[in-house]
Amino acid sequence: MPRGTRAQALDLIFRSAVESGEGFRTAALGIPRFGKTYHLQEVVAEAIERQICRWALVHDVKKVEPQYEGTVRASIPDLLARPLAANDDRIIVLHPAPETPTEARPSVESVAQAALQLGRSGNPSLLCVDELFHALSSERQWAGPTTPLILREGSSQRVSIAFTTQIPQQLPTEALDLCESVSLFHLAGRSATYAAKRFELQPEVERALPTLARGEFFLVTLEGCDGVIYGPN
Repeated sequence: MPRGTRAQALDLIFRSAVESGEGFRTAALGIPRFGKTYHLQEVVAEAIERQICRWALVHDVKKVEPQYEGTVRASIPDLLARPLAANDDRIIVLHPAPETPTEARPSVESVAQAALQLGRSGNPSLLCVDELFHALSSERQWAGPTTPLILREGSSQRVSIAFTTQIPQQLPTEALDLCESVSLFHLAGRSATYAAKRFELQPEVERALPTLARGEFFLVTLEGCDGVIYGPN
């Protein structure tokens, strides 16, 4: 199958935002430890570097240590209590201390509200959610109204969204329907079957999904899947 670089994929991911001057919506799907988070780290960094977004708010609560580089705050109240200095990184990683009880960890809703407020105040922002299931109360049910609002209307207000998920069939329909791009990493079983049907993948792409190595992915855009394996570099 044809090969492409991550840089080429990023150009496609940001294309709609560059052409429209608005935000972008992208997702990364795949089983654990196959490169989704590294990919979004690159998306976040490039969105800031290319000046598509001025601020990035990253909901990162999955592991003991932060997975994303940036200015770390435990929550939005902590960010308000300790505002950023002029030389602080504009990627703000919302990551609680290891001993923080689960119920006290920052919610995706609180981070989404802050990202939306930034965009509406004239500061283009990016909401990054490492595992979108944290934004749900149960399968296919949003825990709060702001993340789906950003998916539907955020782009025109210069609010972008990027997220990962391991089991795409658990997400509400609009989570994937409204993305301009979706990166498909290693998928197998029911998730691979769902992705193949959902994105109308070519048979050879569907067969290749369970064989993708770490960091390799297909990219689905509004034009469909081009059949190129991007990455790992």
